[in-house]
Amino acid sequence: MRHPATGESVQVPLGYSLPVLLLGPIELARRRDWPLVAVSVLLPIVGQIFLAPIANRSYLKRLLRQGFRAVSPSPGYIGRIEWQLGMLLPRYTGRSNKSAD
Repeated sequence: MRHPATGESVQVPLGYSLPVLLLGPIELARRRDWPLVAVSVLLPIVGQIFLAPIANRSYLKRLLRQGFRAVSPSPGYIGRIEWQLGMLLPRYTGRSNKSAD
C-alpha cells in the first residue's frame, strides 16, 4: 500500500494474523488499531483468538480510509488479492520507484 500524497509505503499482511494471536495488544498497538487493542485487553485470551482472523482486514480498511492505495509488485497481483478479500482495492497510479538501469 502506498499513500499518494506522502509517498509512504506500508506492507499489509493478509489472512490470519499469528502476531495478533501471540502478542495481542502489543501488535495491535504497533498498528495503532486502538479499538481492537481495547477488545484484546478486556478479553485477553478469547479476544486474541477472535481478533486474529479479522485483524489484518481491519488494518487494511483503516489504511484505505487514510488514503493509501494498492501497489502491485507484479501484473495480476492486486486482482488475486481482491478476489481473496472479496473487495475492490483502489490502485496507486503514481510514478514507479524503479530506476532506469
